[in-house]
Order: sequence, then structure tokens, then C-alpha cells
Amino acid sequence: MSDDNNQKEPIIDQLQKDLDQMTNSWKRALADFENFKKQKEKENKELLEFAKEVTVVKLLPTIDTLEQALHHMPEYTTPSAGADTPPILGGEEKESPPSIGGVPREAGGGGSDFGEKYKNWQAGINGILSQLDKTLAELGIKKIEAIGKKFDPNFHEAVKEVAGVAEDGSIVDELQAGFILNNKVIRPSQVVINKKIKTNDHPEESATRDL
Repeated sequence: MSDDNNQKEPIIDQLQKDLDQMTNSWKRALADFENFKKQKEKENKELLEFAKEVTVVKLLPTIDTLEQALHHMPEYTTPSAGADTPPILGGEEKESPPSIGGVPREAGGGGSDFGEKYKNWQAGINGILSQLDKTLAELGIKKIEAIGKKFDPNFHEAVKEVAGVAEDGSIVDELQAGFILNNKVIRPSQVVINKKIKTNDHPEESATRDL
């Protein structure tokens, strides 16, 4: 019986070694698979972020155009009651365009009708911009805060300097909106920064300076 046990022990030892080797191989394979999964998840996330960035870059010119159109729209002034005159844009009498936003202007003193269409057109642009902002936010893309903030070269690009009473280096105007995606700057804000006027300075002598 003792001889049988002695003969079996080497076999058992070999089987245990084989089992340990297979167990270690399985653990290494499992670890490699987990690392592969993590790497693929990282690559997929980076690819998704890249696709978002490309999409936003393609949309930026459209957003810029809409914001500029809204910014440069003249102020509408309602004509006096009963006056057979066209509405005033920008506070001055001008020859009214035949159409605005594709909506024909009513002839013969249609000031109030034109004014309503003008406001609707303005509200329509605002609505489009609001929807674009909402869509960008859902993608994790945010506008960079600018006006009223301290100039930060990591987020802002100074293109002009003006003299005023605001804090030195504060942003007083934004010429082009900037955007960030998960703390990565897609495009910096183009801004106007303030150079504070000293008490002995004369505001009328100050000038705007391009940077």
C-alpha cells in the first residue's frame, strides 16, 4: 500500500503543477481581457468626444452667423398712431426693405403688421439659438463665460482693449463666443478687455486699441 502511495505522489504533484499552471494562465488571460475591455472603452470614449468636437466645429459658423444677425438687427420703433409712414428701424426713417426674413412687407402704412412680423422674426432667431445651446449642452459642450469675468488666456483671446472705469483686465464685450468640451477648449472666446482709467485720466482722451 505504501508503495502504491509512493507511486501516486509524483502523479499527484504533476497534476497539481498542471492545475496551477492552467489556473495562472487563465488568470493572465482574464487580466488581459479586462485590460483589452478598458482600452476599447477608452478608445470608444475618445472617438465619441472627437466626433462631438468635429460636429461642434462644423456648427460654429452657423451659430456665429445667427448671433451676428441678431446682434446687428436694427431696433424697431413703432410709428405714431394714425401716421401713414413706414416703421422706423434704428431710430431713423429709412426706406423699408421689400421683405424681411422672406416675409413681404405690407404696402400702404402697414407699420403695426410689419412690426409684429419683425418681432416674430427676431424671436425666431432667438429660438433657434436657444435650441442650439440646449443641444450643445446635452452633448456636454458649454459656452465659455466671458463678459464681466477676469481675462484668462486659457479660455479667452483678447482682440481689443478699451479704457473705462471697469476693473483692469476685466472683459467688457465678447466678439465671438468660445466653447469647451469636458474642460477642453474647442475655441477660445474673442473678447474686449478693459484698461482701467486712473483718477487723473480723462475718459474723452481714451481710445480703443486693437491687440
